[in-house]
Amino acid sequence: MHNTELNTLSNKISLFQQGNIPADLRTLQSFQSLLEEHFREVRSPAFFSERIGVSLLRLNKIAQCHLGMTVYEVMQNRLHLEALKLLRFTCLSVKEITYELGMDRPSYFCRHFRRLMGMSPLEYREWSRGQIPASVLGDFRY
Repeated sequence: MHNTELNTLSNKISLFQQGNIPADLRTLQSFQSLLEEHFREVRSPAFFSERIGVSLLRLNKIAQCHLGMTVYEVMQNRLHLEALKLLRFTCLSVKEITYELGMDRPSYFCRHFRRLMGMSPLEYREWSRGQIPASVLGDFRY
C-alpha cells in the first residue's frame, strides 16, 4: 500500500472512531434496526424506506452496495434465519413457526424452506440437533 492510501485509510478509520459514520451506513443501520423490530409482520420493502425517509430505489442501492442484496432479499434472509433458530432451539411445530414468522400457510413455508435448504423443516431440525433423518439414510443400513 502506498503512503497516500495509508493516510486515506487512516483518516477514514479516525472518522469512524469519532462517531462520524457515513450517511449510507447510518441509513443501513436504521434499516437493520427497523428490520429487527418488524421482520415478523412487515412484508413490504417500501415500509422501511418510508420510515427511514429515503426512496426505495436509494435504500436498495445502499443495501446492494454494502450487503450484496436487495432490501427484499435482506428481509427474506432475516425470516429464514429466524426460522432456522426456531427449528433448532424450540419445540414449536412447523405450523406454529409459520404463524410466529407472520406467514399464513405452512405448506408455503415448507416448500420455500425445502427450496432454500434442500431438506424439509423437520429434517433440518433433526440434522441441526445432531440426529440423522431417516430420509437421508435411505436404504443404507450398518
